[in-house]
Amino acid sequence: MLCGGRVRTCVSAPRTTLFYGEFVTFKLVVSFIALAVFCSAVAPAQERQIEWGSVGGGYLSQLTEGTTGDWTSTHGWYVLPTFNINRQVGVFADFANLYSKDENVHVEFYGVFHGFGNKTRLTPFIFTGPGYIRASSAGTISHSLGWCGGGGLMIRLTQRLSFEAIPVEYVINTANGNVGNNIDTRAGFAITFPKRRSSDK
Repeated sequence: MLCGGRVRTCVSAPRTTLFYGEFVTFKLVVSFIALAVFCSAVAPAQERQIEWGSVGGGYLSQLTEGTTGDWTSTHGWYVLPTFNINRQVGVFADFANLYSKDENVHVEFYGVFHGFGNKTRLTPFIFTGPGYIRASSAGTISHSLGWCGGGGLMIRLTQRLSFEAIPVEYVINTANGNVGNNIDTRAGFAITFPKRRSSDK
């Protein structure tokens, strides 16, 4: 539900770059809302919804394939809010920042996830969705689109606190019209928000 990629190109006109970035973000947000409405319409009804969703955050590590085939690593943080449509399907908004010696990458991804809930404290899940990447290096700023997909695991520690880990996430970016490959790993904690109904008491 994340990430970025090393981007080495920039848009020539600063005003055009700003407009492009704002326009892409607007389209992604609109798509995210439309996706949520669509999923809520087609998802099967459940007897009750246990949680509204969660807000997670933590450490992020990324391996990026360079133009010569070599791989470099960057590190950063992420914030991951989710909203549950039913007991298995939900939507997410992923915000992350990655840092290296001469580059700062900001990432926004929006998409859907499917959790495989069970009676244990372990909840595996898979996710996918499109995103927007903004990279700055040596005073230049560039933008590109991307797509993420991967799987993770939630481990319930208390009623509201969980440990979340995403050991494998593949992120593709399209900087300068080229396809970039990235492998991400993250670990952190998530706070869940229970949804109680009168029938639950």
